[in-house]
Amino acid sequence: MFMENNWYVAAWSDEIGASLYPRTLLDQPVVLYRKHDSTVIALEDRCAHRRLPLSEGKLVDDQIHCHYHGLIYDCSGKCIHVPGQKRIPGNARTRAYPVIERDQFILVWMGDPERADASKIISFPRLSDPAWGFSKVLLHVKANYMLIFDNLLDLSHVAYVHNSTIGNAAVAEDATITMERDGNSVGVSREMVDVPAAPNYAQFGPYQGKFDRWQIGKYIYPSYFYINNGCAAANSGNGDESRLESAGEWGFQVYHGITPETEKTTHQFWVIAHRLEMIGEQNRPEFYRQHHQVIGEDVVIYEAQQKSLDTDQSGATPYDVKSRSVIQADTGLNLARKIINQLHE
Repeated sequence: MFMENNWYVAAWSDEIGASLYPRTLLDQPVVLYRKHDSTVIALEDRCAHRRLPLSEGKLVDDQIHCHYHGLIYDCSGKCIHVPGQKRIPGNARTRAYPVIERDQFILVWMGDPERADASKIISFPRLSDPAWGFSKVLLHVKANYMLIFDNLLDLSHVAYVHNSTIGNAAVAEDATITMERDGNSVGVSREMVDVPAAPNYAQFGPYQGKFDRWQIGKYIYPSYFYINNGCAAANSGNGDESRLESAGEWGFQVYHGITPETEKTTHQFWVIAHRLEMIGEQNRPEFYRQHHQVIGEDVVIYEAQQKSLDTDQSGATPYDVKSRSVIQADTGLNLARKIINQLHE
């Protein structure tokens, strides 16, 4: 169930340089590299001759030399030299993928190149804003990508999985939740009024006692997620729509680029961003460490679910977990699954 005619995050900008970098995306082997002018190239990672991965070869003057028989490929994927012969077969080429670099991300269009539309790229401009700081992590998750969306669309789990950092009972018990579908996106808002501050908020934010808190998440088809986390003084009534972008008196934002590798593995590009004045420079290493711990705790959940589904005799899969019971908090994730299923069909 991969939706190929879309942009997917393939790498961080600083991952790709003047060397061959292999990565599997949507079950397709891709090799990425930068030309001398810094443009990023993405080609199918297979030689047209005997299928050796081109990433096993070498990069010379922006061209890939296959390690097996020396065929040379240009940036368009066309073979331009076959050792020992003048005639180059017309079908001696490998697939080239459209690429765009934006906001720390390298994005690749995985489907029909004629349908590649730059206007469909999801932008995260905070990551290019000098007034904002950020920390990023690339996770290789041994689980299907749908399980990650389930997690992000039901943040009640924060009370239990992350209770040593960003969670406490109030997240699950005292939240007013609204959910809605807007085209191919799903928004989930969790509002908590006059609740105890979770450990991470109490340590780094302005409130050690009670406060108002919100988590406003948005799933964006096919594989992006955004969460705005903010807070304000208890009973402040600061509930206007600006919360989607506002941190209130203190807060941060989290971005996810979730790219399937295979049916059972996923690349999760995760970033936490904050206005520089929100987190003092001396506190940032510990603040980032705690949030890296958070995402690591989530990975344990995804991978345990995948193992459970792999051994389930009922026929359950990540696409249909065959839940014996449905709870109210499932509404958001079921809306996202409906979008994916409809567009896949």
